[in-house]
Amino acid sequence: MLALRPLPCYPETGVNMSSLRKILAARANGARSRGPVTPAGKQRSSRNAITHGLLARTTLLEGESPEALAALLDEHIARLRPADGVELGMVQEMVAAFWRLRRAWAIESRALDNEISAQQAGDQLDRMAAAFDALASKPAAHLLHRYQTRLHNMYYRALQNLLLLRLAVPNEPNDVPVEALPAVNDKRSTNED
Repeated sequence: MLALRPLPCYPETGVNMSSLRKILAARANGARSRGPVTPAGKQRSSRNAITHGLLARTTLLEGESPEALAALLDEHIARLRPADGVELGMVQEMVAAFWRLRRAWAIESRALDNEISAQQAGDQLDRMAAAFDALASKPAAHLLHRYQTRLHNMYYRALQNLLLLRLAVPNEPNDVPVEALPAVNDKRSTNED
C-alpha cells in the first residue's frame, strides 16, 4: 500500500501546492514511462541536463573544437610532463576545468555584447555601463560568477595536488627543482580578487 503523506503547502498562505489527485496521477504516469524509444529521442534525452555546459559530464560540447581541446591538453602535458597515470589524471582534470572556464568567459562576453547591443542611448561607455547594470541585476550573472570561481578553484586545486604529489613521491621525467615549486601555504600563490 502506498503511504500518503500530508500535502506540501506554501508556508505563507497554507495553500496546497498540488492536489492529491494530481500527485497520484503524476506518480502513475511516471511509473508507466519507459523513456524515449527512437534513436533520435534517446540522443535528445541524453543531453537533457546540459543547459550551459559549465558543469556538463562531457568536457566537449557540440560545436566545440576537439582539436583545440587536444591542443590544450598537449600544452599542459608538455609543460607539466606527467610521470604516470595519476599525474596524467590530475593534468586532465586541470584541462577540463580550464576548458569549462574558457567557455564561461565566452558566455560572459556574449551576454555582455548582447546587452550592449540592446542599449540605445549614450556613447559606447554609457551603453557598456548600462549593459553591466542590467546584467548585474540578473541571477544568471551571479550564477556564472560562481561557476567561474568554482572552475578556477578546481584548476588550481588539481595543480596544487600535482605539485604536492611530486614533492611527496618524486618521479622521473620531472626536472623541476624543488626550490622552484611554490610553497603550499604561500599567500603569494593564491588569487584573492
